[in-house]
Amino acid sequence: MRCKESRRRRHFAAAAATVALAALTLTGLATDPAPAHVRITTDINFADDVRPILRRYCMPCHNPKGSAPDYIDLTTYGNDAKPGARAWAVAIEEELLTGRMPPWTADARYDHFRNSRRMSQREIDIVVAWVQGGGPQGPRRNLPPPPEFTEEEWALGVPDLVLEPAAETVVAAGQQTALQRERLAVELEEDAWITGYEFRPRNPGVVYRMAAWVHGPDDAAPEQLEVEVQVPYDPFRDEDEPEPTRMRTATTGPQFLGQWLRGDDPVLLPDGAGKRLRRGSTIELVVEYRRRPNDDSRIEIRDRSSLGLFLAQTEDEVELWVESAGAGGEVALKGRRAARPQSASLTLSERARLIGLHPEVGDRLDSMEVRVHFPDQRVQTVLYVPEYDPEFPASYLFEEAVHAPPGTRVELVGTFDVGRAREAVVQPFALHVDYELDDHLVLPEIFEPREEPQTRGGMLTGAFGGPAAGGAPGSGLAAGGLDPADPNAAAHMDHNPLHGGQFFMAANNYHHLEGALPRPGEFRLYVYDDFKQPVDPRNFGGDVVFEAWNEETENWDETRYPMSSVIGSDYLISEIPDELPSEFFAHVWLAGEQQRYDFYFEETTVEPVGGASRGGSAIRAGPHSHERPPMTIPEDPVAIMALMALKRDRVRTQMETGEWLTLYVPAFDAPRPADRPECAPARPGATGNRPRHAERR
Repeated sequence: MRCKESRRRRHFAAAAATVALAALTLTGLATDPAPAHVRITTDINFADDVRPILRRYCMPCHNPKGSAPDYIDLTTYGNDAKPGARAWAVAIEEELLTGRMPPWTADARYDHFRNSRRMSQREIDIVVAWVQGGGPQGPRRNLPPPPEFTEEEWALGVPDLVLEPAAETVVAAGQQTALQRERLAVELEEDAWITGYEFRPRNPGVVYRMAAWVHGPDDAAPEQLEVEVQVPYDPFRDEDEPEPTRMRTATTGPQFLGQWLRGDDPVLLPDGAGKRLRRGSTIELVVEYRRRPNDDSRIEIRDRSSLGLFLAQTEDEVELWVESAGAGGEVALKGRRAARPQSASLTLSERARLIGLHPEVGDRLDSMEVRVHFPDQRVQTVLYVPEYDPEFPASYLFEEAVHAPPGTRVELVGTFDVGRAREAVVQPFALHVDYELDDHLVLPEIFEPREEPQTRGGMLTGAFGGPAAGGAPGSGLAAGGLDPADPNAAAHMDHNPLHGGQFFMAANNYHHLEGALPRPGEFRLYVYDDFKQPVDPRNFGGDVVFEAWNEETENWDETRYPMSSVIGSDYLISEIPDELPSEFFAHVWLAGEQQRYDFYFEETTVEPVGGASRGGSAIRAGPHSHERPPMTIPEDPVAIMALMALKRDRVRTQMETGEWLTLYVPAFDAPRPADRPECAPARPGATGNRPRHAERR
């Protein structure tokens, strides 16, 4: 009896221990790895399937030096000596299914941000299936943590400019919060453009927020830069007429640069965009410190966070001017007024595109919404946070810029919960908006191309075989810069009308259109590809539109004549009024978009006699030709190298003689030699280290 009783007690004790371990695991407190005899029921594993997801959404905070508690390390699978993701598997599942992690509280209906931390349902399903299937490790044991979470390096490479305070900031024992604000001098030899920035908190566990403002040179007048005014397309506008420009004055006062909040990545501005940084400027760096609830307040904390700036290497690298505008400041909330929605707004005075939102709100904020009020009375919600979490504030960078005409107003609306506070509670309530001007900057170019004759359609003929200056002596180049001995140089089409009509290149830079009027009342539209090969007209459609002014309604009346294909032909045809001169436009559906092309005929068109020419020699006899010379592909690597050397010498000669408009790189040649076994591309992943700033382009 005693033996049975003893065994029964040991059995109950073991069962109780098992239940306790399960309870700890479910509450997220267990740190020991799972028992070795856990049954595996899934093919999903950590190494191949789960690790990439955690690396994107979880590891930026949950790493040994991240902002999350250091004992929750998800950068490794884990083992008996050092728990990792496997030990926290059940807790990870619970956090994902409840939506608490990753921390991102923006409403999904308006979540169109490139820095969104919202997991897709497929990614959640993969992690949950891994947990419920036993959490297998995968083909490799003890996977090393990703290097970005272990190496003391900048995420985007070494910045062009690094700024840091002169001394460390000390958060004394017993002190829960602290604020450090310092103006840092910027050492520049000339004016520059900021194309990206990276905040680097040395102690991310206690750094709550970092922000930076750019202050212009003291006592300097506001800078003026020339910008090119964007005007509607006018096909009858003189091509030699310069684009209209204006002098644009920079906004005055400090310019908000950006901010870092827990879990944020470095920021790269859109391609071709930059924030102005003048020589003699200073940058104000603000660092806000907060201890986490479970941190030991008896320990003194030291920090010296820094800011890295990435600058455009040449002035012509930037064509879009990015600025920031702010609204709001602080609000004092007390009694019934605290329950009322608070509002702050700013209005844009010129045409721009919104690219980023940076709210600065207090801990008592309950909900937040950003609305864009357009001049035509439309109102669009671009951000809605129904339940704001002060532990995880965020910035919001648009995936696609929001077009904002002059007079657009951006409004921040928020509600606060201050409980029954008898005295006024002061809370920050501000919004910083990044926007890029629609008018492009006019900056010096690297090369000043000489003037060249142009075709009727406005295309530079010197680069494609039209009349141009001859090649340099001894260069072997024919007039127009193309070597007649090299048929590969004629890959791209010329832009001479094949049917004597009016020629256009579509906005997609691939389709080419020619409108002809062979006889009164009959309009033909030919469509070619990039090599002057006819495209089946059945793939396209549209209307010919005539406009007439209506004196009674004082509006333009439109009369449409459909275009249709003819069996066996290579054009669309439309029966139009029999009148000359004839002025109309064609609405053509190309690549899913309807585009407009304007035509004006004083007389009927006449097919040219003789073949289209390149370099002065006809390609084929007859009224016209759709053919191009056959492409020659060397048969062996030695011949390929010889052809490459020939092209190199030709380009070098063109550069030495300033023949910039005759430079031509036949991209059509590239895929053909690569098809050969000896020229097969290297396997993916064999390209070596990523070059600096690779993410920018």
